[in-house]
Amino acid sequence: MAISKDAKLEKTRELISEQGMKDLLTKQLEIVGSGGAFVWAIFFLCVTPNILNGFHVSSYTLIGHQPDDPRCNVDDLRASNWTLEQKRSITERELEREKGCKVWDWDYKHLSGMSFEDAQNYTTRLALINKPANVSCKVKGNYEYLNPESTFVTDWDLVCDREIQRTSAQVSISLGKFCGSFSFGILADKFGRKTSFTLGAAFYIVGSIMCSFSPWYSLFLVGRFALGAASSGIFYPAFTMIVENICLKHRSWMSIAFSASYPVGMIMLAITGYLIQPWRYLQLALTIPSMLLILNCYLMNESPRWLITKKRYDRVYRILFKQSSHYEVQPAIAPATEIVSDKKTLEPASNDSLGQKLKNGPLKSIIELFSNPKVRKLIFTSYFMFCVTSLSYYVTALNADNMKVSRYLFIIATGLVDIPSYLVPVFMLRFTGRRITTMFLFMWTGVSLLLVLAVPAGNTTWIVIFALLGRFGISATYSVVTLYTAELYPTEIRNSALGTCSTWAHVGSISAPYVVDVLGALGWYIPTTICGCCVLVAGLLTLTLPETGTGKLSDKVEDSASSSTEVKAEKQ
Repeated sequence: MAISKDAKLEKTRELISEQGMKDLLTKQLEIVGSGGAFVWAIFFLCVTPNILNGFHVSSYTLIGHQPDDPRCNVDDLRASNWTLEQKRSITERELEREKGCKVWDWDYKHLSGMSFEDAQNYTTRLALINKPANVSCKVKGNYEYLNPESTFVTDWDLVCDREIQRTSAQVSISLGKFCGSFSFGILADKFGRKTSFTLGAAFYIVGSIMCSFSPWYSLFLVGRFALGAASSGIFYPAFTMIVENICLKHRSWMSIAFSASYPVGMIMLAITGYLIQPWRYLQLALTIPSMLLILNCYLMNESPRWLITKKRYDRVYRILFKQSSHYEVQPAIAPATEIVSDKKTLEPASNDSLGQKLKNGPLKSIIELFSNPKVRKLIFTSYFMFCVTSLSYYVTALNADNMKVSRYLFIIATGLVDIPSYLVPVFMLRFTGRRITTMFLFMWTGVSLLLVLAVPAGNTTWIVIFALLGRFGISATYSVVTLYTAELYPTEIRNSALGTCSTWAHVGSISAPYVVDVLGALGWYIPTTICGCCVLVAGLLTLTLPETGTGKLSDKVEDSASSSTEVKAEKQ
């Protein structure tokens, strides 16, 4: 009887210790991770999805633009032959500051039967006797726009007293990223990088379709929330795949190139938005490329380093050697135990409590972030760095939007500033290391933003120059901080650390609009001043962190703690 190839292989498998198998796979990972098809496959499969993140997250500027001049179109005056200016002189006279949000409570059905001159004289005389109240435009009619543009704001009339609901479209993205960064980070550590990436891709496709075809604004917000969550589900597992499987030689520039793919998406968004004007068509045009994520999920392998920590050696062997493993891991010999005479000790232990199960299960990686004193110090510093970086990033973007420039040119200019800001750190990291580079970029950003205080309010040119210098610095800082943080933590908690750090980053992104709108109303310089001071503090805190660019990545929390002790001993 013929024996199958797998059966023959099973008979001829060599015994190898678990540590020997780990060393063999780790050595092969270092070899394939130093160049070749394995490296480029990971790079392109992880970088291309991040271009899509630049689409929807930044599309708010185009599809949610606030109309310049909303006016009230009173229903009862539609049958009159008055011009638009004549209607406004009756409905909004002395209410110019309300910008069409309020109208006088006249009997417009009676006025529509008069000529404009008669109606004007009638309302003037009546106002002297008993001036009517002013009411919301929605009571008397609907909004219309002198220069109508196809945006979700005009479709759902998100102006005047509903203007705050327009802002909720961007807040939904930030809240989605807030929740997604936390949950997808835990999922990636528990179930694998590819699993988390695949779930994020599914969220992305479904959210994109909901935003494109939603008939209700509430459903549109749900779609935006899904897109925000998906952006984290795609970004962090993909970035972690690059960090933990690519050798140190390529890791720096590939991680920076990964971050630089986001502004490439912004530039493509601006060009697409200029060519495709109706906002739903634009949304659909941004949705179609997301279908390529299905191909990414099909071609992507699970992270070999993560599989090693989970002891799935056969699968790692197939990925790295392109063939089935001919080794069999020899089980560890249990130490001799004393003979137990007590019958009760032979009985199985009682079931763990729910709290113990959570502690040893889904919450294990989160608990390990705070249980070790050295890791706890790192994580709190990382949280502050991420929050300040994100706050400054979005504050500079919102402040620049107040400049009187084309929205399309603004998005392109932001993308063009961001691209070199991601490339410059590649050279700095090569010569100065992670810690000094991060500190220098924080200081650059803080000084640039604080120099705005030295510019007179009317000197727009220099304000814009310093704002763009701050934008350049904080964008460069974003990419380096992400790489630096990923290298600070061991493999078994790395994605949880990145995920929770991202959660704090989104605290900053959610706070940014309020810093600009509320505090900016008190003084135009306050937002940049707050960001400048916080960024300088983050730069000083960076000096308390260890350098990570000279050593290997640790896999276990114990290894990370011991390596930190060794570094301190060497310094002493």
